[in-house]
Amino acid sequence: MQLLKGTVIGLGVLIVLAGGLLAYGLYQKSQDPGWRLFSSAPAADPAPSATTPFGVLSLDLPEGCLITRVRPDANRAYLTIGPNSACNRIVVVDITTGRIVGTIHPGK
Repeated sequence: MQLLKGTVIGLGVLIVLAGGLLAYGLYQKSQDPGWRLFSSAPAADPAPSATTPFGVLSLDLPEGCLITRVRPDANRAYLTIGPNSACNRIVVVDITTGRIVGTIHPGK
């Protein structure tokens, strides 16, 4: 009987700890969606600070194409290129490194 009572108490403590860990994880995820309790990959080198200059970024836009809109989002900037249909695209730029991450061309 004593063994059963100890087992029930031990399992109850484990359930309370699991609930606390779950609540902590949900709170952390609400604050930072990229948060993970256990990292599956080794830690990467820290990103350069936002104040580090990266030099000149050339988009090599064709004649007549202009940047019509810039939308920042965390460490990326989305540049809308236009105005005519030959120019229509969105260029995604990593603003901390100055690297072009990709280009989005609208479908026809």
